[in-house]
Amino acid sequence: MSEKSASGLFENITNYGSKMLNVDGAKKFAAWYIDTSEKVAQNALDFQKTATAWAKETPLAPIFEAQQEFGRKLVERSSSAARTIWRLE
Repeated sequence: MSEKSASGLFENITNYGSKMLNVDGAKKFAAWYIDTSEKVAQNALDFQKTATAWAKETPLAPIFEAQQEFGRKLVERSSSAARTIWRLE
């Protein structure tokens, strides 16, 4: 391999790496990851709500409702904290 083509290859790798590994790219990935994780958690909580719908008229209903409310608050606060740490909002 000639010296010229080797330096050109190195420059291409460096340019590609600098485009991939920058703060904006990391923030975009973090935002995507937080949003996706929040949606998955919300869907799991929605599934839990439908799975426990049978207990609507039983003494267990308040316990299930409290669990779901706690879970929603936990997801909301966790995603908010992650966005604050990454300075996305």
